[in-house]
Amino acid sequence: MKKSRKAKGRIDIFSHQIFRLTSLGIIATLFVTWLATSAQAANPKDVERLLKVKVCPSCDLRNAQLKGSDLSDADLTDALLDGADLTGAQLTRATLERAQLTGAQLTGAILEKANLREAKFSSADKKAVADLKKANLKQADLYAADLTGTQLNNAQLVGANLVKANLSEANLTAANLQQANLKEGKMRLVNLSGANLTGAMLNYAELDTAKLDGANLSNADLSQANLRSADLNAAILSQAKLEGVILEAANLQGATLNGADLRLAKLKGAGLNHANLSAAHLGGADLTNAKLALANLTEADLTGANLNLAYLANANLERADLSGVDLRQANLLEANLSSASLVGANLGNANLGRAKLINANLTYTNFTTADLRGADLTGANLSYANLDQADLGQANMANTKLTGANLSNAKTNGAIGLH
Repeated sequence: MKKSRKAKGRIDIFSHQIFRLTSLGIIATLFVTWLATSAQAANPKDVERLLKVKVCPSCDLRNAQLKGSDLSDADLTDALLDGADLTGAQLTRATLERAQLTGAQLTGAILEKANLREAKFSSADKKAVADLKKANLKQADLYAADLTGTQLNNAQLVGANLVKANLSEANLTAANLQQANLKEGKMRLVNLSGANLTGAMLNYAELDTAKLDGANLSNADLSQANLRSADLNAAILSQAKLEGVILEAANLQGATLNGADLRLAKLKGAGLNHANLSAAHLGGADLTNAKLALANLTEADLTGANLNLAYLANANLERADLSGVDLRQANLLEANLSSASLVGANLGNANLGRAKLINANLTYTNFTTADLRGADLTGANLSYANLDQADLGQANMANTKLTGANLSNAKTNGAIGLH
């Protein structure tokens, strides 16, 4: 009995010690949490100073409540504004150079002509990103700013300076970026769906795998930009400068590219079905294995381009210049090449079944083993063309000029007008 009482006493003492230690642990945890919270809270004196004189460089304003505040022309150079609530704040012409704005709330804020050079809007792990939805950043200076993963949908960025800015994975859906300068910008996986980029400068920008479906890039400069595997479905690129651009495996289905400059562009494997490329400049472009079914290429300049294995079924190439083009094994089934120039082009083993080549200039063109069955070659000039082993069955060759043409082993069964 005594032994059991002693054991019970020991247990009570042990339990009391455990409770005491546990309580101390909870208190310690709460204290540490309080310290951490306090360390991240805005300095009240800095907040007071900012609101009073609007001059607060290097101030600690983390998590500050500044919603709707008038901070026009404020000096916030190198300020810590992580997690600050600046919703609807007036920051016109404010200086926020190198400011830390990770996780800041800037929805509807007015940052017109603000200096945000090298400002940071996103944490390294992207867990804390700034919210700039519907923000006014017209003519703002965002040179080399880190906007990774930020919310900028419906934001106004007309004439903004975003040279070398990092917009990777940022959401710019329906944003207005007219005349914005995005040269050398990092925009991998950026969402620019429905954005207005009319006249924007995107030279040397990294836009691989970017979403630009329905975006307006009329008169934009994308020279030497990287848009590999980008989605440009139904995008508008009228008169755009795309010289040397990388669009390999990009989706340009239904895109408008009339009058665009695509000289030396890399479009290998690109999807251009139903695209409008009328009067486009594609000299020297690489369109190997590109999909151009039902595409409009009327009066397009394709001199020296590579269209090896390209799919051009039902494409419209009227009056297009295809001189010296590599069209080997290309599919031009029922394509319209009327009045087109294919001088010196290589169509070896190409499929031109039922294609329209009315009045086309085919001098010195190579049609070795090409399929021209049912093709309309009325009035075409085939002088010195190589038709060795070509299949001309049922082709219409009325008034066709064949001076010096090589018809060795050509199949001419049922050809019309061939003498």
